[in-house]
Amino acid sequence: MTLPPHHPQHGHPDDEHEPPDVSTVPQGAVAVFQAPRAVQPAPRPDIESPFLDLVNAPRPATVDGQVVGESVPVPPVVGKELARTRQPAATSAPPKARPAAPKAAAKKKPKAAPPAGKPPKYKDRDTAVDLAISEIAGHLTYTPNTVTAWYWLPEARWAFRPDAEREALLSAVAEQYAGLAGFRLHLRRTTRPFPADEWARTVDQLTPAPLPGVPGAPSWADHLVAAQHHLLSVNHSEGQTYLGVTFARRTLGDTLSTRMRNLFGKGIADGEHRRMARMVEQFDEVLGSFGMRGRRVTVAELEWLLYRSGALCMAPPIGLSPVRSGEWERGDLLALTEQIERYRTPYGSTVKLVNRITGEERHVAVLTVGRMEPLEIPERHEPWLHFHERLPWPMELSSRVDVLGPGDSFRNLEHRLRMIRSQQLDYAEHGMDAPPELERLAQRALHIGDDMTTGLPTDASRVHGWHRLAVSGASREECLERARKVIQVYSRELRISLQHPKQQEWLAREFIPGEPIANTGYLRRMPVKLFAAALPQAASNVGDRRGDLIGRTAGTCRRPVFLDLHFPMEVRERSGLAVFVAEPGGGKSTLMGALGYLAARRGIQVTLLDPSGPLARLAAMPELRPYSRVLNLTGSEQGTLAPYALIPTPLRDHFSSGPTGDREFEIAVSNARAERRMLVQDICSMLVPPQVARESSTPTLLRHAVREVPAEETSTLDDVVACLRGMDSHDAQELANLLMDTAEMPLALLFFGSPPPEYLTGDAALTVITMAGLRLPDLKIEREYWSAEEALALPMLHTAHRLAVRRCYGGSMATRKLVGLDEAHFMEGWRSGRSFLVRLARDSRKWNIAGLVASQNPKDILGLDVQNLVSTVFVGRIAEDTEIASDALRLLRVPTEVGYEQTLASLSAVDTSSSTRLGFREFVMRDVDGRVQKVRVDVSYVPDLLTYLDTTPALAAPVRQDDPLDEPEA
Repeated sequence: MTLPPHHPQHGHPDDEHEPPDVSTVPQGAVAVFQAPRAVQPAPRPDIESPFLDLVNAPRPATVDGQVVGESVPVPPVVGKELARTRQPAATSAPPKARPAAPKAAAKKKPKAAPPAGKPPKYKDRDTAVDLAISEIAGHLTYTPNTVTAWYWLPEARWAFRPDAEREALLSAVAEQYAGLAGFRLHLRRTTRPFPADEWARTVDQLTPAPLPGVPGAPSWADHLVAAQHHLLSVNHSEGQTYLGVTFARRTLGDTLSTRMRNLFGKGIADGEHRRMARMVEQFDEVLGSFGMRGRRVTVAELEWLLYRSGALCMAPPIGLSPVRSGEWERGDLLALTEQIERYRTPYGSTVKLVNRITGEERHVAVLTVGRMEPLEIPERHEPWLHFHERLPWPMELSSRVDVLGPGDSFRNLEHRLRMIRSQQLDYAEHGMDAPPELERLAQRALHIGDDMTTGLPTDASRVHGWHRLAVSGASREECLERARKVIQVYSRELRISLQHPKQQEWLAREFIPGEPIANTGYLRRMPVKLFAAALPQAASNVGDRRGDLIGRTAGTCRRPVFLDLHFPMEVRERSGLAVFVAEPGGGKSTLMGALGYLAARRGIQVTLLDPSGPLARLAAMPELRPYSRVLNLTGSEQGTLAPYALIPTPLRDHFSSGPTGDREFEIAVSNARAERRMLVQDICSMLVPPQVARESSTPTLLRHAVREVPAEETSTLDDVVACLRGMDSHDAQELANLLMDTAEMPLALLFFGSPPPEYLTGDAALTVITMAGLRLPDLKIEREYWSAEEALALPMLHTAHRLAVRRCYGGSMATRKLVGLDEAHFMEGWRSGRSFLVRLARDSRKWNIAGLVASQNPKDILGLDVQNLVSTVFVGRIAEDTEIASDALRLLRVPTEVGYEQTLASLSAVDTSSSTRLGFREFVMRDVDGRVQKVRVDVSYVPDLLTYLDTTPALAAPVRQDDPLDEPEA
């Protein structure tokens, strides 16, 4: 084995220069987006960032994939003199005599110079390409003998999906694989670190007016940087799936033509490119339909796949090539592999990859799929090439398969059946009984053959191939420990035997597109339906990519969860109603407070109604204190909750000009008056004793009095009482006296009189309305048994909900607004409450209002008939009642009575052997696009936010922040 000319032992023209001192280069510097409003903090070198600052670093040399070092002997340098001594020895025959030169020619003459105008000839070395790929054209990769078309497969929803839909998805994928019969496929699953800087830049662009900074408090720029550091520290990544179809074997003429053109630096002929383009149109049609929904890879995606395959599990480069032409010549392919050096570790158990630019070092172990038991997918098991996503570290997948059509599969089956019959005849000729296993195998072969000849192509097609998993670690020990963990998980959960074979360096190269199969061992033969059930592109994403970071998924994989509560209205043109359902202690209030804080930081007008009062502590946070206001209704002035003033009068400017706008404005004004009358009647019924409210004359008298009073904002309950007193009826007089008796109570004064002007208006970014110290009634107990304070709490909640929404209708319709309403179950039993929530759901898109409604019972939301207007749903722990859990699943629009009820009961599960508090809360989230996932709320990147939102009385109890291995959904 000879060393390349540029090897250090051969010497190099640049060897006299001193190598760069990499000890002075900061390693792992995090590249985060910095908003221009504050100074960026110093980078944290302890975070594994997908945006590493690539700097020069020495690398070890390799020769043909082998490490040149102390463990591999290096042949001596072969010079000219040493080469002469290795010439073959002369034979015993005497040398031939040469004729004597003439005397005139005894003296040598100097060589003549080349004629003018003719360039000298150079004998340059060939390009040392480390890949089997010889050229790239668009989404096609060429090798000397094959051409492969590459496609990108989007992630498919899997979790919390009905089995019928899952089976339909797998059947569609199987049909697409069967349509590729006769071709070799290369299925690659890789990961890409989440682009935290791009996300932060998007959020900053969508936040035109964040809250101004407060001295001594984190600024908006500090907030974004802290979120990026949190994303990078958790090491979030995105899964990407690619499928390569080797669809043509180049002819001898094409190969010779390419070699001749390479001599002149021209590459593959244009005619061959056009012929290949016509052929791949068939695959575009097959892969683009329902199932895989594949599309051709872009230039950047294919370049990323080649980089990632050559540097398995390593940090990505700073940036890909700025050239977007999609054409890679043979000499340009060096850029894909020159940064990475490969070494064999002791005993060949792993492959050490070293980035000679950054000095990064990773150890990779490649596992292969061995024997498998029959799997029941989707009934019992997860997709078997997606199961590794449960583990907290990223891995790479590579599957090389040959799809056999019905003809090839049937011939293979006939050959095996003849072998079985031959063995049976041998036993019979020798007078011995054949083992019963032979007869069972023969019968099974007959049944499979019958399915092949009479069934669909998906029943007859087979897949033969090799499936590899690449596990990495910072050290050899860590890599091997992770490999053992993967082997144990697959063995325990799926009954799949993963093997750790020899020749790890060859197996690692197998992940690179175009490279040959490392070895033909562990060949897996399976029906095409079982290969379709591998489904490495199964998705676990939820939320959007433009909202605030609220946590991560906690199902079969870990993905960051972002939520923009105005995304449904501004992009999807849907309602902005979001529902929170959980039993007490499930984390509803904490999540609502966190969303309110994140929205207020972005300059959104936020109003939170929290009857119990803990969310009022948000106003005490340093960054929110100058822009917040707390309104405690239990100590407010008279008339604060005057029902007439809580419903604003529509403005003419909010409607279009012309006769149509005039008509819409008149209808809106009429609806506002009708809503005021309905609210006043319900409030008066709540203020009188329940026995009086149930009398048949009471609703009639109230309706008559409310009709006589003008339904305008300036009217008051005092006008209703005066109207009742003016009636010539004893019942009306008695009803007026009961209302005035109630008005003598301090809390009841909130409903009588006119409200203070400053309570209905205000430009505070965060307004928290509380009723601290007020006892809320138990709706399971009859109203006759409520105390006077509990009886007043019901009308206070109704009017407080109206007061919270009152601010939203006072400004511009396009301005972002957020309203959070807790204890919404008190609104369900009254006409005004039902109409209020329905109106909020319907007006949310037109007024750009994000409405957050929290309740302990999902039946309260289902009873309002607004579930078709709900865009986002959060369901927390519900363990007490299976019927309530079923209602919550209906709210999520997932199947019931298939095991998901137990999933809701296991949310935020505590360790019974531990005495510490649980430091996280889990929800099942459904986003506006219908994706449902189990998520874990995590806003710990905001300093002290969880401390201000803590509603647990025992504040001295330690909080456990551990992160156990996530369990998959039921």
